[in-house]
Amino acid sequence: MFKNTKKPPPSNINHKDVTHGAKDFDVLKTPIKSFSDKKEYKVIRLKNGLTACIISDITNIDSKPADPYDSSDSEFETESEYESESQTSASEPEVADHDDSKMKKVSTSEQKMAAAALSIGVGSFSDPPDIPGLAHFLEHMVFMGSEKYPQENDFDSFIKKKGGSDNASTDCEITTFYFECLEKHLHRSLDKFAQFFISPLMKKETMTREREAIESEFQMALPSDTYRKEQLLLSLFNSDVAINSFGWGNLKTLRDNITDDVLYQRLHEFRKYHYSGHRMTLAIQARLPINVLESFVVECFSNVPCNNLPADDFTKYSDHIFDSPNFKKIYYVEPVKEVIQVDITWPLPSLLHMYKSKPHQYVSWLIGHEGKGSLLSFLKKKVWALGIFSGNDESGSDHNSIYSLFTITIVLTKDGLKNLDEVIAAVYSYLRLLNEMGPQERIFKEIQLVEDTSFKFTEEEDPIDFVEELAECMQVYPSEYYLAGGELYFEYDPKAIEMVMSHLRVDKMNIMVLTSSLPHDLDYDQLEPWFSINYAAKDVPDAWKEKWSNVSVYPDFALPSENPYLTNDFSILPDHPYLSKYPEKVFKNDTLELWFKQDNKFKFPIGYYHFYFITPLIAQSAINACLTDMFINLLGVQLTEEIYPATAAELNYAISVGDKGIIIKVDGYNEKLPTLLNLILTYFKKVSENLTVAIFEAVKDKLTKVYHNKFLKPFDLAKDIRLSILLNHYWTAVDKHAAMFKLTYDMMKSFSDELVKSFYILGLIQGNVNKETAIKTSKMLLDIVNCKPLLPEKFPKVQVRELPNGEYCCRTMSFNENDSNSIIVNYYQSERFTMRINVILELLMMYIEEPLFDILRTKEQLGYHVYCTVRDTFGILGYSITVNAQAGKSTTYFVDSRIEAFIKQMNKQLKKLTEKKFNQIKRDLIKIKRCGDVDLEEEVGRNWGEIVNQDFIFDREEKEAYAIEEIKVADIRRFWEDHNTVSSKKLFKKLTVQVVGHNVDERSQEKNEGSGKINVKMSPRVMRKIRGPNTEIEVSKLQASAKHEHTLKLIGILNNSEGKNEDYYITNIKEFTKDLPLHPVITRGDLLL
Repeated sequence: MFKNTKKPPPSNINHKDVTHGAKDFDVLKTPIKSFSDKKEYKVIRLKNGLTACIISDITNIDSKPADPYDSSDSEFETESEYESESQTSASEPEVADHDDSKMKKVSTSEQKMAAAALSIGVGSFSDPPDIPGLAHFLEHMVFMGSEKYPQENDFDSFIKKKGGSDNASTDCEITTFYFECLEKHLHRSLDKFAQFFISPLMKKETMTREREAIESEFQMALPSDTYRKEQLLLSLFNSDVAINSFGWGNLKTLRDNITDDVLYQRLHEFRKYHYSGHRMTLAIQARLPINVLESFVVECFSNVPCNNLPADDFTKYSDHIFDSPNFKKIYYVEPVKEVIQVDITWPLPSLLHMYKSKPHQYVSWLIGHEGKGSLLSFLKKKVWALGIFSGNDESGSDHNSIYSLFTITIVLTKDGLKNLDEVIAAVYSYLRLLNEMGPQERIFKEIQLVEDTSFKFTEEEDPIDFVEELAECMQVYPSEYYLAGGELYFEYDPKAIEMVMSHLRVDKMNIMVLTSSLPHDLDYDQLEPWFSINYAAKDVPDAWKEKWSNVSVYPDFALPSENPYLTNDFSILPDHPYLSKYPEKVFKNDTLELWFKQDNKFKFPIGYYHFYFITPLIAQSAINACLTDMFINLLGVQLTEEIYPATAAELNYAISVGDKGIIIKVDGYNEKLPTLLNLILTYFKKVSENLTVAIFEAVKDKLTKVYHNKFLKPFDLAKDIRLSILLNHYWTAVDKHAAMFKLTYDMMKSFSDELVKSFYILGLIQGNVNKETAIKTSKMLLDIVNCKPLLPEKFPKVQVRELPNGEYCCRTMSFNENDSNSIIVNYYQSERFTMRINVILELLMMYIEEPLFDILRTKEQLGYHVYCTVRDTFGILGYSITVNAQAGKSTTYFVDSRIEAFIKQMNKQLKKLTEKKFNQIKRDLIKIKRCGDVDLEEEVGRNWGEIVNQDFIFDREEKEAYAIEEIKVADIRRFWEDHNTVSSKKLFKKLTVQVVGHNVDERSQEKNEGSGKINVKMSPRVMRKIRGPNTEIEVSKLQASAKHEHTLKLIGILNNSEGKNEDYYITNIKEFTKDLPLHPVITRGDLLL
């Protein structure tokens, strides 16, 4: 986000021999770590109070890591490589002279990203009452340059050019900043990063842009039912509690309600008080020695100021923060999505200090159990519910220093909503069982054993994810428990469990029902002011409270029995000299093709079994696509009770629909995975046999809502439109939603029988499994499924249409009339896949990523999400640029024009790009390619992708690394010119997909030609004027409903100033695509795709 024009002085530290005296820091207890964790840890506390956990990963590599002080590319790092449009000369720049500088060879040893995260013990709860969102705003503002590195975009530019990433987040009591980079750039990255907390500039002139970014982020959050529900719950704080409940911030709180002078002053005051070293925790990981990383921390962070002022103490509110009549009611909330669910929430005291016993997790484990005798089992038999979630996710809003919230979320059916009082009665019946039986040490020990085993065999995480989580844990736990405090159950505390249970009472609960179907005597007559949430509130009927308080234990309920899926054998298979580096085909017949690889790298008792059941039925019609989705949903419902003990024992399964069939995956401790697969396949064959009308109708209703909710999201709608234009067989969520109204029980029965008759099955078994077990398990699969082979001519063929030369626009209005988010996806189609074209695209995306963000997001403020990506659509390459804009600020046409202006600007910069600077980009991309798989799951995912796509290029990254070395700067210039409007246009094929948001604030105004604002006709629903605190808002109910069919309506010109002819606009996809040529089917291996 900022740019530097000065080279910092070189470091004088010799990283091969670094020592520090006791005057620099104190050493704290070393964290308890997993048996499988080979990293070295050290915790130090600097004299300014900042606590750092240093993680040396050097034991995981055999070769020498990169020199973290390497400054061979310093010219590239510090020199501005592009100019904003206002700075660009009107004349075309000369093409840079040919540079004969040869590219340095990049080590072929495995690479790994370094990462760092810093958390501060302050968040949105500390916002001043008159400036909600100030903590979030400050998180944004510290990125805007520092005294040492004054350019706004310096850090973000540096990180992204080096193939890394950075981000930050603000929670209720913690703010966290984090980044990753190649190891050779770590020292310099840390120096820049530390300046956020030493001397950030936070200039007044940068506030306007970052306020717009905050507003864009808030607008993106507005359609989220999760955020809306959370906001409504926090608004029910006791009015006597001086804690901010609106942490997002927006233009109202950061612009309209405050002057710039006051905001600037309060922003700096807030930072000086709260951003103090003694409230900061830092985690840093790299493949460097401990003493080197230690020296980085001391050098870069010792100058972070410390004021030793106390943090805000919110514990004084603990006993009454939710002690309010408003909390203890039933709230009927109008959702954005079509959902029916009830959340029952009880406030508890803060449980942060009970991390050794985790009593709420014990209770949550029992209530959320889905096996025989469980609450969900009972509700499913009644066809009142299809899912349950229990406890809390330990986020800042439900697990903090003031309180903990315990929530039971039940996904209801229509009958469940009608019988809401009976559903909640069942909840209290199950709670009575737990109270009468009391805490069970046997169950605690089972949970403890599962978590101990999981911790013992913890696989590696991406360094950036690991340090982010660790820095936040450091805010909560003593140093000894940084790693284990949130994972392990150290002690059995029945009194703590009883304490949690004692709070789950009728007189303390809040009930929140998300539904678009209100009881006949209610209307959405209240409005939450920040998210404009329509809701109705009513007292819980006394009769209901009486019933729930005195309910007995239902005979259906019982505590879980001992788990038969617990693993006993954790032995690791011995190495063999003949083990292959890549998967090998070990079995093939007319029906199944099995690939296998025994793990000899990660050494965990873990296995992965992946199978792809390929069938042509899915692609034949939208109805068949829906029936297939129904099939796997019904299979999941029928399996739940039997399979839940396996999931409780850390065995995982996933059943999904792919482009060409059904995918079944199981993974976890390898001993009992064949047993788990056997169970799934047995039910797989009996979906039709186990089907009932009631379950069919409940799942159909649920899936209809899923499709509806998908096309409400602008991102998903834009993807659907793009793929429906590009692919010969593609069914959008709108298509599927319409098809659902035609589905019948008899159709489902018939389809389920037909589906399992014939398949071609692709399989991959990888991990702590030998070849004999893999083949035996696959033969077991064939015996159970007992299907006929799929004839070669029946193999599904996915073909991609070749776009015509030129540019075309496919535009539609968002289905959600209360969503201002617009999505603009500019897709530029290239040609069929070759390794060379693919790496050219990757190099281009790496080159333009940072300036794209800086110009379109930071400077022009077009939207919060701005990014570019390479697209490989079934073997046809291209790239896209995506912007998430807001309708009230910019038209989609305007955003599209700014993207095109950026592309022209990048063409000028490419002409000035020297071979020397380009070589550095190539070196960094090669290092990214050579970053090793973090864990077995990542390696399996790569291999599975090669098998599913029938590419079988298992060493793809290495081949791409060699291909990158051969690319010259002239190659990427030529590609850019050929595929864009900047020069020859001979391969220019552009499709812009635009989902236009609704200008909610000015929906009744006429279009303003110069402002880029769009007039949107009112929904033909009754409008109600609702007065909220300090606001008067026109609110309309959501027009789109899951209960009715919807049609994708494409629109053409929105503004006469667009200056495009009629052929530019796609107003009928079938008509536009009917004569487009299809790229030939690519033959890969034995399967036609």
